[in-house]
Amino acid sequence: MAQLEPKPLPTDLSFNALFLPNTTYEYLKDAASQPFRFDATGFETVNAWWLAELSLLAYVTDHDFVRGKLAAAGLPHCTFFEDAATDTQAFVCHNDDFAIACFRGTEMKIRDFLTDLNIELVPSGGAGRVHRGFKKALDSVWGDMRAHLDSLSSSRKIWFAGHSLGAALATLATARYPQAHGVYPMAAPRCGDKAFCLSLIDNHWRFVNNNDVVPMLPPRIVYRHAAHLVYITEKGELVVNPSLGLRIRSWLRGHIRHAATILRCWLKGDFNVVAPDDLNDHAPIYYVVYIWNYHIWHPGDS
Repeated sequence: MAQLEPKPLPTDLSFNALFLPNTTYEYLKDAASQPFRFDATGFETVNAWWLAELSLLAYVTDHDFVRGKLAAAGLPHCTFFEDAATDTQAFVCHNDDFAIACFRGTEMKIRDFLTDLNIELVPSGGAGRVHRGFKKALDSVWGDMRAHLDSLSSSRKIWFAGHSLGAALATLATARYPQAHGVYPMAAPRCGDKAFCLSLIDNHWRFVNNNDVVPMLPPRIVYRHAAHLVYITEKGELVVNPSLGLRIRSWLRGHIRHAATILRCWLKGDFNVVAPDDLNDHAPIYYVVYIWNYHIWHPGDS
């Protein structure tokens, strides 16, 4: 993989640069040489990179732009699913071998915030109870999406992905879809109780970037997290199911590192930097960059 180039971390640390739809990023640039391992049953860094890229791409509202990037990466078919009442958006892209259902995360819209805050636990329709707002959002697009996935599943592996709210919806969708082959949610909040989490598929890899605040929500009173944790340290290293000690050390170093970054920006007269480390670490571009760089520097870890 010597010919593959690492991706630079963002230099503009303003909220707009980190969180608004990104149409300047070169999506899935190396897809041809780094194909998606659609039949994998365990953790694969290349699959993590693909699904992180699609989770970032899902924030782009221009359907033609999204279709173009997916087609260039070998996914020529893309269908969008949207509901205006809940402000839920997703797409399903596919080729002859696999399909990926990817949900858009939280945008700066009141409906998304209301969805996130509607934290009452309600029956999932299967095992356990789930976040009411997330369930309502998924319900609003699930009928058409499921019918579309059913039309593809007999000859293709079905995968799910998303970032933030999108990761929560991907998690709930996987529970509803027995044919799901794998899911890689990025920055997922807690979605349900213990019974719900225990019902999910094993090929489920949940990514958390250092001090990202969203995976800490809702509070761990009755809510739980599902699946295997893939933790991204402050140095950009991926650690599967890390120890508590490692996370505490990385948590502290991450806060110190970001504080130093803020100070450098302020000394240069840049006061637009996202100051809270917990929010900064939630930006979807960090998931893409760290996962890609780890993938090319640690090719034997998949």
